[in-house]
Amino acid sequence: MNEIIIQNNNPMENIRQSTDVAGACKEIVSKTAIKIQNKKYVPVEGWMSIATAHGCVLSASDVKQIEGGISARGIVRRVSDGLIIGEAEGFVGDDEKTWASRPLFARRAMAQTRAMSRAARSVFAHVVVLMDAGLETTPMEEMEHLAHVQPVAQPVTQPQKQPMKSGIEETFSKFKTAISECLITLNLDRFIKAYKTFDKYVQTLPEDLFDEFDHYMTKAITQICEGIESGDYTVNEQTRDDLIKLFPVWKNEISRVYNNQPKKDQEERIF
Repeated sequence: MNEIIIQNNNPMENIRQSTDVAGACKEIVSKTAIKIQNKKYVPVEGWMSIATAHGCVLSASDVKQIEGGISARGIVRRVSDGLIIGEAEGFVGDDEKTWASRPLFARRAMAQTRAMSRAARSVFAHVVVLMDAGLETTPMEEMEHLAHVQPVAQPVTQPQKQPMKSGIEETFSKFKTAISECLITLNLDRFIKAYKTFDKYVQTLPEDLFDEFDHYMTKAITQICEGIESGDYTVNEQTRDDLIKLFPVWKNEISRVYNNQPKKDQEERIF
């Protein structure tokens, strides 16, 4: 499907189109969904795939620090003619325990991510319902604070031994450490190499670790995209293509930030 068709005078055609998109995107949206307190929420990658299937692209703008936090404007734009068909605000509050201590660039990135997910939800929430996959229509990024709410501990009468980590848990832990170091040192080449090395283990992850892995990589690639656009990373065509190959759902966003990255002054480099 190349572009979204808005036919207010033909509701049956609109429903048919949405049903087609729901069927085409169901697998990838379900696969990227994040389970939080026994409910599954669609992250920005899922909303991106739905938008792409409609011939649209998600973007964010007007990121600014205001009283109480950081806000951003999310946009759903039709590729064929540039028409904006949906908008919404994303916000990261200073009172959020998860984000209050995070660096400014990370909070700005999350505000943009929430804005894009919220804008897509305002246009395409009915598509998620049509998938009939038990998915919530509230964007995952707005619910992630619940992932850190721990159940009330029950009293125990005997000391409990902590189970030893399995081999895959140890490997996953080392992988996260390596990825974190790559992000801190702004080393994209090492990031790509580490991801490729761990990729063979992904399918063997148990469900809880897979959900954690998916959520972890969503935050990592969001941080990278923000860093590319702000100029923290200087990305060439090969690195761009490598990132798109590893994260095909993020193709549009990676291409967008690659095209928007600050250009170095050629004359300064000559002299």
